[in-house]
Amino acid sequence: MYYSYHRRTTVYIIGLVFLFITFAHSEQYVTVDRSNGDRLTGRWIKATDTHFEIEYNGQMLKFPLEGNTLSFFTNLENIPDKLATKYFRNGLDLLDIELPDSAKSAFELAIQESPKYADAHYQLGLINNKEGHIQKALTHFKSVLLVDAQKYDLVPLLEEIAENAIVAKDYTQAVNANQLIIRHYPEHQSIAKISYQTGFLLVEELDDPAAALDLLVNTVNTSQLSDSPEFEKAVYLIGVLQADSGDLETALHTLQQFVRIYQDSVWVNSALLKQATIYLKLENRKNAVNIANLLLRQNPDDASLVEQAKDIISGSAWTIYTKDLPDPSIQAIAVDGTSLWVGTPKGIAQFETGGKGGWKVVEGVAWMINTHVTVPDVRAIAVNPSGVWVGTRNQGVVRYNKITNKVESYPIAGAPKWIRDIEMDTEEIWFASDKGIVRQIIETGEQFPYYGIDSVPDDIHSMALTPDTVWVGTSGDDIAAFNREEQLWNPQYYIDITEESQIVRFDVIEGKMLFSWYNEVDRTNGIFYVNWDGTDNRSSPIYEGKESNDELVNIFVTGYVDKSLLEVDDVEPLDYQVLWIADNRYVYIYNPSNDEYPGVIGYPNIILEDLSVQCIIVDKNRAWIGTTKGMLMIEKDRVLQLSE
Repeated sequence: MYYSYHRRTTVYIIGLVFLFITFAHSEQYVTVDRSNGDRLTGRWIKATDTHFEIEYNGQMLKFPLEGNTLSFFTNLENIPDKLATKYFRNGLDLLDIELPDSAKSAFELAIQESPKYADAHYQLGLINNKEGHIQKALTHFKSVLLVDAQKYDLVPLLEEIAENAIVAKDYTQAVNANQLIIRHYPEHQSIAKISYQTGFLLVEELDDPAAALDLLVNTVNTSQLSDSPEFEKAVYLIGVLQADSGDLETALHTLQQFVRIYQDSVWVNSALLKQATIYLKLENRKNAVNIANLLLRQNPDDASLVEQAKDIISGSAWTIYTKDLPDPSIQAIAVDGTSLWVGTPKGIAQFETGGKGGWKVVEGVAWMINTHVTVPDVRAIAVNPSGVWVGTRNQGVVRYNKITNKVESYPIAGAPKWIRDIEMDTEEIWFASDKGIVRQIIETGEQFPYYGIDSVPDDIHSMALTPDTVWVGTSGDDIAAFNREEQLWNPQYYIDITEESQIVRFDVIEGKMLFSWYNEVDRTNGIFYVNWDGTDNRSSPIYEGKESNDELVNIFVTGYVDKSLLEVDDVEPLDYQVLWIADNRYVYIYNPSNDEYPGVIGYPNIILEDLSVQCIIVDKNRAWIGTTKGMLMIEKDRVLQLSE
C-alpha cells in the first residue's frame, strides 16, 4: 500500500500529534479545505481529538476535524493552489484503489501546477522507491527537503536506500542518499555514523578525495565518538588525504597524533609509511630513513611493508625537482656549465644547479624563447659557448644568441618543423628531423641537407657525433654512418639489431658509440656498444619477456670517462668508462669491461607514482633524469652505496 498521511479524518488525528511534536519549535501554516468548497489559510494554533484552531486574518477560528481537509506548510510561498491540490487528492484516491501509475500522473500534474508542492514530491518519491527507480525517488525526496525539510522525517527511508545501494555496489547512489541526510538533518542522532560511512565511500570507492576530506574533517571535529573504530579510521584517512592534497605539514601533524594515540591500530604502519613519504617530499631524508628502518626492524616478515620501507630508503637517495617547470614532462636536457636547460611540451626552462644539485630558476632567456612565436614543444636542446639551439615539435629550431642576447628563428634547409635531435662539436652542427638530416659548418654557416638519399634514413630519431663519424638512426632499425673525412654515407647492419628492433637513443663516449634499443616482437630491450668505426660490437639485453610496451620503449643509455683512473697503471681502457642506463623501473650503473652492474636503484615511486623516463644526461658523477613527473637527480656514490 502506498502511504500518505493525507487520507482520512482518523488519520489526521494521529498525524496532528506527530506534526505538533515535529514542528513544536517552528511556526506552521495550515490550509483548510472545507466541505462547502471554501479554502482558508492561516497560522496553526492547536488541535484536540475533535477540533482544531487556526489564526486567520487576526482572528482565532475553531473548526471540527470532521469534514475538513488540512494541509500543513512552513512557508506560505509553498502553498499549492486549488487545482494542484485537486490533482494531489486525486492521486491519493488512485493510490487507495492501487493504481500507482495513474496516481503518479496525478501527482506530476500537481507539481506542474505548483512546483514546490512538497507532498506531491514526497508521494512520487515513495512510489518510485517502491518500483526500484531509486534515482528518481532521490530526486523527489531532495525536492521535498529543499522545499520543506521539516515536514517529513526522511532519514529512515534514505538510510534504507543507502544500505541497499551499498549491497548492490552502487556507491554513487549510496552517497547521494547519505548526503541528503547530512545536508538536511545535521542534528540527527545517526549523523556521525552516516557521515563516516559516506566519507569512507568517497575515498575507497568513488575516488573523490576533496569531498571526503571536507566531510571527514567536519565529522571528526563535531563527533563525540572519539573511541569508535570509525573515528580512528577517519583520523588516519584525514592525514592521508591532507598529504595527497599537498598540505604536508598539516598531514604530518595529523599522522603523528594518530600514531601517538592509536599505537595498536591496524593503520599505524601505513601512517608511519605516509609520514616517511612526507618527510621525503619535505627533503627531510634523515627522518624518512629513520622511520623506514624502524618499520624494517619491527616487521621483518611483512614482505609488502619491507618493500615499501626499502622504497623509502631508495627514495632518500634522489633529489626531486618539480617546481618552476613549464610542464612536469621533461623531454630534453642539456648541461651548460652549472646551468641546466630543460625542455617540456610547454616550453623551456633554465636552472642554475650550483654544482651541487641546487635548483634555482633563471627566467630571462627562457621567457624570451617561450614567447618568441608561440610556446614551443621542446624536443631537443644543444648548447655551446655562443648559443642555445632549441629543437621543437612545431616551430623548427629557435636559437638564443649569447653574444647578442637575442632569440631568433634559426633557418634550416628544407624548413622542417619537427626537430628530433641536435648534436654539435666545435666544427659542425647536425639537425635531425622527420624529413631527414642537415649538416651545417659552424665557421661558414653553410648547410648540407641529406634528403632523399638511399643510404640515409629519412625519419631521423637520434644522432651521435664522433671525430670521424656521425651515426644516425630512426625509430625503426635503420642505422647509417657518415664518414666525415670522405663525406660519404654508409648503412650499418648488425646481427643483434633485427628488423623488429627499434632504436631509442644514441650517445657517445670516448672510443665507443652506444645506443638503446627495444624489440616489441620478442619483448626485449637493451643497449648496443660498438667502436667508433663500427667494429667490435656487442649487445647487452636489459629486459626479456616484458608484457608492458612502456617498459620496453623507455630505455636510455649515456656514459662518461672516469678521469681519476686514466693515469692508473694496468687499467684497461674499458675500465674507466662508466655507463648509466635508465628505464621505467631502475637506473643502472654498468661496467662494460666485465658486463656487471655495480649500481642499481629504483625510482622514488613512493613519491612519484607511475613515472616514465624520457631522457638522461650525466654531469660530474651525477645523473639528471627527465621523467613524465619531473626531474630527478642522483649522485653516483649514492647509487653504489645503496646497492652495497
